[in-house]
Amino acid sequence: MIQEFLRNVPLFQDLADDDLAHVLMVGLVKRHPEGAVIVAEGSLGGGGQLHVIHQGKVRIGKLIPGFGEEALVILQPGDFFGELEFLDGAPAATQAVAHTGCEILSIPHGEILTLMQSRPDLSAKFLWAFSRMLAFRLRESSQRMASLLAISRAF
Repeated sequence: MIQEFLRNVPLFQDLADDDLAHVLMVGLVKRHPEGAVIVAEGSLGGGGQLHVIHQGKVRIGKLIPGFGEEALVILQPGDFFGELEFLDGAPAATQAVAHTGCEILSIPHGEILTLMQSRPDLSAKFLWAFSRMLAFRLRESSQRMASLLAISRAF
């Protein structure tokens, strides 16, 4: 069931059966109720895991002192998060909250790195998928910033 689901996730669609089996063996499927914090902003290494949404929705947000959370994006099944912390090892810059009840496959960063090191051809595919997602999110953020600036100038 989850193996077939992962075959449709761009990050994993090029994995050989044995590599996909490895990911599933080291990953852990967790259920989170609506409103549960999956990754806390500022947590070291973002929990040290790459998270793939299997079911439900996850809200990625930024805590604004004195105002609360500003939602940046709502991720759907097949989307993933935790890639920034994988790439730079820094504390989580945002928080991930279960927007609805959800089921998440969490894969330790170390296991992704081991897989990438053992399969150099796969590294390029993983990094390309991460880059496309980051570019998409950066474009979305830039558009949101432009909209906010336009609105603020109107007042």
